[in-house]
Amino acid sequence: MSMSTVLIISLAAGVILVVGGGLLMYMAQLVKNAYELKIQINSEVDERLTKMTEDLDKKSRWIKRDLIEEIEKIKIAMETSNANKFNELTEPFIKRLETMEETLRKDRADWTKALNEDREVIQKVDAKLGALRREMKQPEANPSLDAAMASLAAAKAAGAEAQDAAAAPAPPDVTTMNGFLPDLGKKA
Repeated sequence: MSMSTVLIISLAAGVILVVGGGLLMYMAQLVKNAYELKIQINSEVDERLTKMTEDLDKKSRWIKRDLIEEIEKIKIAMETSNANKFNELTEPFIKRLETMEETLRKDRADWTKALNEDREVIQKVDAKLGALRREMKQPEANPSLDAAMASLAAAKAAGAEAQDAAAAPAPPDVTTMNGFLPDLGKKA
């Protein structure tokens, strides 16, 4: 081998070493740049994720606040609606109850009036019976006794007629207590 061959080979080896070293340095620089880029991208991604979570937290708080306000509005509207419906439903019952109470008051007044009239009739009959007893105790014949007996018989007949008129079958009015309980107060 000649010197020129060795020199060419040495030169080729040197060029290869220089080019290989340059390529190696270039590759090292590329790897270093890629690593720095990776770190920079990771930090930017972390910053953006942090910012996104903060934004999402703000928006979720706003949404929660809005939902709570809407729920309160719906709750108030439902309470108002329920109160109105309750009033609408109870109004007929209250009117019916007031009507029934008024009917009961009238029936009670009618019963009281009828009782007072019956008491007056009973007092009159008792007074006549007392007068008749007194006259019967006296031994002498008394023409007024016959008249008193006749008036007593007439009073009994009038009382019987009043009871017959009261007992006459009339269509019962079931809206009043007398119509609902027709036999109340009658003796068998």
